[in-house]
Amino acid sequence: MTKRQKENSFRLRLFVFTLVIALFFVAAVGRIIYLQIVHGEAYSEAIKGQIGTSEDREIQSLRGTIYDRNGQVLAQSEHVYNVIIDPKVLQDASPVDQQYTIKELTDILRIKDDALLTKYLDPSYKNSRYELFSAGRGVSESINALIEQRISEGVIKGVWMEEIQERRYPEKELAAHVIGFNEAYGLEYYYNEELSGTSGRRMTVQMSDGTYSTQVVEAINGKNLITTLDRTVQYYLETALADVMQEQNCRRAWGILMNPKTGEIYAMAGYPTFDLNDVEDVIGLTSKYKPEEVRAESFLPALWNNPVVSETYEPGSTFKPVFASAALDCGAISEYDTFECGAVYQYYDIEFKCAFYMAHGLETIRDIIQNSCNVGMIQVSEQITTEEYCAYQDAFGIGRRTGIDLPGEASAKTLVYDKYSMGPVERATASFGQGFNLTPIQLITAVSACVNNGYLVQPRVVSGITDAEGNLLEDKPVQIARQVISQETSSIIRDGMEAVVESEPGIWGELEGYHIGGKTGTAEKDYEDKRYVVSFVGFAPIEDPEVGLLIVLDEADEGTSAVAQRVAAKVFKKTLPYMNLYPED
Repeated sequence: MTKRQKENSFRLRLFVFTLVIALFFVAAVGRIIYLQIVHGEAYSEAIKGQIGTSEDREIQSLRGTIYDRNGQVLAQSEHVYNVIIDPKVLQDASPVDQQYTIKELTDILRIKDDALLTKYLDPSYKNSRYELFSAGRGVSESINALIEQRISEGVIKGVWMEEIQERRYPEKELAAHVIGFNEAYGLEYYYNEELSGTSGRRMTVQMSDGTYSTQVVEAINGKNLITTLDRTVQYYLETALADVMQEQNCRRAWGILMNPKTGEIYAMAGYPTFDLNDVEDVIGLTSKYKPEEVRAESFLPALWNNPVVSETYEPGSTFKPVFASAALDCGAISEYDTFECGAVYQYYDIEFKCAFYMAHGLETIRDIIQNSCNVGMIQVSEQITTEEYCAYQDAFGIGRRTGIDLPGEASAKTLVYDKYSMGPVERATASFGQGFNLTPIQLITAVSACVNNGYLVQPRVVSGITDAEGNLLEDKPVQIARQVISQETSSIIRDGMEAVVESEPGIWGELEGYHIGGKTGTAEKDYEDKRYVVSFVGFAPIEDPEVGLLIVLDEADEGTSAVAQRVAAKVFKKTLPYMNLYPED
């Protein structure tokens, strides 16, 4: 055999030997895993019987904290403990030990009636094991340490402590629809993977020689969310919505405060709402809800969903800036073109009219927006083709999800027109926001693009993610999808929207000196029953918007957009100076 053949033979034998060892190792590991999974409990009991006691306990990781933009805690987890009674062990103890156990627990837990404990001495509990003690549920770290000390000293018998994690929401209902709960709604669901963390384990085994072997794999706590929400602004919005719900006996009320240039959501709320610490505690119900509605199984799950991203509605005239932007930007009309409003307009076989049969006379597009003139908008719709309008509708994101980082966002794709379903009459009604539905978040995102020089910005609720120690892991940047319209078109729309607010000094008088632009909207839900959705979308300062606000009121007793304007004025009055935006002298 040559030298090369000897080397090849040696390599082959070495390879076979290594392969056999590897296969043996894999088989051994597989067997251990199999035994642990399939027969783990039985083997654990057998080991206890042979070599003493053992412990295999999960170490829970703490779920990450959710903060507002200023570091205020909105959701937080902490370790708490449950007192577990083992009646069998307690009854097997001596009468003296039983008395000491009951006395120590009643003193530590400050229980007035020791019958809560003495009941476990009743023969009916003789074979009971591991009863959760109701008066010892969710106790603090200090109480747990004191009870553990008494257990280790042998003073307390038949008691052990269960460590659990409790999620707490210090602000109760504040931003409830945004934050969510139970890893099933809101941010708690959308960012569940980041918030969850990884559990650890503590394994202790008593060896045959009496010594103990302990191995600990530490838990890794969940990551924290830094949101764009501002606790104070959220409070201002929710207070205003809660007030109008009662004053106007609304069925629902929704609101959004957003930075139109960055997409940051400062506040978002829907009413009725609920307490995050007790999610069946409904807040803000009015007589618009029938008792059988509230008792229905579907009521609470529907309430817990965020209506601002998941519900759709008819926007009414708040959509006029979007349609007008499309007509201006594609060149179908110019800012100097004029249109005649004689209060009524016959279009095909339908007679359209302006509110209160008001004849606005000769108008430019600025005037049409200021006067909220339906007749003028119908004439604008005659100048733009369906293909041109639908292209802008898509560019503005109407009928598309905005991509906001919240679960359950509706697209409304099947609720808006396309080039196949839109004829001249549908184009006319769409020009003043009727005949189709969208979501509140779509509306404010689209109108933001109308006033921020034309940029469609993706709205967002989380600005950053940190580790458990607060070190920044991920920064969420501004996401600009595209420029939809030109700066020139945006300037014209801003002028028209500023004129809307200036024409209502009775509502906006207390905000004199601020340059605010906005647009009202009224949509019929049921003309016979006089049920309407009224709304207002506004921006400040309108020449360079920093804050956008949308208010939507469903079935307010006063079925006019003036009530939505009043709510918006109330929110702006508190929010603008808080955000260091002040009126001109």
